[in-house]
Amino acid sequence: MGGTMNWSRTVAVAAAGLVLCGCAGATSPGAAGPSTGVSAHSASVTSDGGGTASGKPYLVLNGQTDARPGERVHMMLYGVSRAQGGDAVSARSSALGAPVRLRWEDDHYWAVGTRRMTAEPGWYPLDVAVHGRTVAGDRIQVVPARRPSFTLPTAREATRPGEPVRLTFDDLYPGERGADFTVRSAALPRPVRLVHDAATDFYNPRAFSALPRLRSVLADGVYAFELYGPHGRRIAVRRLTVRASRPGDRDYRGRAHGPEFYDPGRGYSGGAHTVRVGAGRRVAVMWHDEDPDPGEETRLTAASPAFTGVLHLRRDDSKGADGDDPRYFGTATVRSDARPGRYPVTIVAHHGRVRKTAYLTVTAR
Repeated sequence: MGGTMNWSRTVAVAAAGLVLCGCAGATSPGAAGPSTGVSAHSASVTSDGGGTASGKPYLVLNGQTDARPGERVHMMLYGVSRAQGGDAVSARSSALGAPVRLRWEDDHYWAVGTRRMTAEPGWYPLDVAVHGRTVAGDRIQVVPARRPSFTLPTAREATRPGEPVRLTFDDLYPGERGADFTVRSAALPRPVRLVHDAATDFYNPRAFSALPRLRSVLADGVYAFELYGPHGRRIAVRRLTVRASRPGDRDYRGRAHGPEFYDPGRGYSGGAHTVRVGAGRRVAVMWHDEDPDPGEETRLTAASPAFTGVLHLRRDDSKGADGDDPRYFGTATVRSDARPGRYPVTIVAHHGRVRKTAYLTVTAR
C-alpha cells in the first residue's frame, strides 16, 4: 500500500498546486456540482512551519467520486502544521460512519476512510476539524453496489496460446467474506490463486486478480475457467476462446524459413546448401523464425523417413547466432538401411499453422 499511497499523494500535491497558483477553483461543501477533488476552506488557523503562506488550510481528496459502498477515499489536509494539529485532526462524514483521525506525514495530514457498506447512493458532505473546529470540507459520492463479478478479457476475438490472461474477481458487496479464491482451467498449467493487489486496486479492498499465462501448447477451442471460493465452493464459470494465430491474421508475425542442412563437422555457414550424406552418417538441421510462438523451443521437431527418429530442435544461443533471426538446430542420424535418393524433412511450427519441407539427398553408405 505504501507505493500506491505515495503515488496518490504525488498526484494530489500536483493538483493542489493548481489551487495555490489560482489555476483551479475551490469547491465548497454546499456546491451544486460534483467535487473536483481539490477544495479550499477558509479558517482562522495560521500556518506554523508546514502550510501555505496564506494560512488557509485546504483539503485534497482522491477516490471521492463514482465509488460504491465499501470503497475508500484518500484525504490530505494542507496548511495546518503538526504543532497546530497534534493528534486532534479528524474527518467526519455520514458516508463513512465513525470519525477518521488524520495522521501527520512530511508536510500534511492524511487518512484513508472507507464508505459504509450500508451507505445509500448520493453525495455526502465531508468536514475536517482541528481540535473540534471545522477548517476544510468537501463532498464524497456513493453509487449503487454491484453484485460480485468474475471477468476474463473480452477485447479480442480469441486469445493466443502462451499469452497472459488477466483474471479478476470483484465481490465488493454487502455480506461477502473471505479472501481465498482460486481459478482452475485446462488452459492453465496449474490452479491460480487470486490475490488483492493494493498497487492497482487500492480504493477497492475486495478486488482480487491474477495474470497467469495460458499453456504454450494448447489446442484451439473454448476453455472453461472456474472460480472457487473458500471451502472449495464453486462461485462462477467463464469461458475463453483460444486459437493460435494463422498466416493472414493481424497478429501473426512468424516469418519462418528452412529447414536447411549442413555438415555438423564443419558448422553452419548460413544459407541453403546442397548436402549429400551417406546412409548411417549424421546431418545437422537448421530452422529460422523471425517471431516464434511462445514456448516454440520446447516443441520444434524435424521428421523424416530418412532419420532414425524424430529430431528435437533446440534454440541456438551461441555467439554465431548474434544478429540473426531466432534459430533452432539439431543433429540427426540417417538410417543405415536408407536407400540412395531424396528424402523429405518436415518441420511444423506455430501450432501447426506453418509446415515446411526440404529434401535431403542420401547416398550409398
